[in-house]
Amino acid sequence: MLKFNYHSHSTFCDGKNTLEEMALSAIERGMQYFGFSAHSPVPFKNDFGLPTSEIDNYLNETKRLKKKYEDKIKLFTSMEFDYIPKISEDIRERAEKYNLDYIISSIHLVSSENGLWFIDGSKQESYDKGLIECFGGDIKKAVKAFYSQTNEMISKINPNILGHFDKVKMHNKDRYFKEDEPWYRDLVMESIDLMKQNNTICEINTRGLYKGRSNDYFPQTPWIKALAQKQVRVTISTDCHKADEVDKLFVECSNHLKDCGHKDIWYFDESWKPIAL
Repeated sequence: MLKFNYHSHSTFCDGKNTLEEMALSAIERGMQYFGFSAHSPVPFKNDFGLPTSEIDNYLNETKRLKKKYEDKIKLFTSMEFDYIPKISEDIRERAEKYNLDYIISSIHLVSSENGLWFIDGSKQESYDKGLIECFGGDIKKAVKAFYSQTNEMISKINPNILGHFDKVKMHNKDRYFKEDEPWYRDLVMESIDLMKQNNTICEINTRGLYKGRSNDYFPQTPWIKALAQKQVRVTISTDCHKADEVDKLFVECSNHLKDCGHKDIWYFDESWKPIAL
């Protein structure tokens, strides 16, 4: 089986292992392709993004590792860009400046008139606190803002990979809304239709499942089936933050995609290519 992962994090951002340790783990686990994708710098204090002062070091280290292990694995350089309206710098311009192989773009922070709602991280209370502070506790308004920002990102940035596009569900856990409610389904399907129109590759992210933060993949199974019906391109990534996570649930996810109606998955080798499941 062809194994690959284009979404990974290291000690350059919020990961726990060095780039080289991540690459060696990928080699040890028989992966043919592996991408480095540090959280991009953001223009405010944080504990997850690549510091601006480390950009050159990050790019140089990925270049060194590409050369060092070229006979064992194909390595690629990317970043996971946060799209935050009126705050993010031009993502396409930065990707070209850094000579990145591909672009992942995701939403971890939802913009509102009252600040940024952080939907990620391990703490459910941060999600709840931000929902109240940014949206007055109005979950429909908050979720609509998340998907509106997602749609704007797809249209304006058109990233190669759209990261964990229903991440807003992670800390919900059926407390504020059910994912089969018509208003929520309509929002998701609008984003899926936009992915199809823009030929965006949707990431099937295994991290929430193997970390126990979700009972399904990002996106969840009904949306994986909808992606198949709409013939939206998909890839598998583990969003790994540790060396032993580089291929977590890759095989299981491949089988699940097939069961959900997908005929192939997409991988990167200088260009994006499909491989049959």
